[in-house]
Amino acid sequence: MIFFGIMVFVSMIFTILGICFWRWKTPVGFWTGQEVKEDEITDVKAYNKENGIMWIGFSGLFWIAAFAGLFGGGMLGGICLFIAMGIGIPMLPFSYNRIYRKYSRLRGE
Repeated sequence: MIFFGIMVFVSMIFTILGICFWRWKTPVGFWTGQEVKEDEITDVKAYNKENGIMWIGFSGLFWIAAFAGLFGGGMLGGICLFIAMGIGIPMLPFSYNRIYRKYSRLRGE
């Protein structure tokens, strides 16, 4: 039950982060301290929406681990968490870079 509580907390953080990024008015960055200027992005609303979806999708991996741990036991939850972190964390920068390139005004330069 402790695992479930922790996983729900972590999942909610990433879900809320994704929702906030989806609704953000200025372009969101990925890296700490990275600033993406509005004139760099062709469609800020669509760019932020895709970033929000990326974070919500990442949170989905943690939601799966939470409920797997609740209904399948701690071992299954731990395995799902390990998979989520092993796949999800490396995929975030790749996904963000794909989104940035898709909406970047600089892609042709």
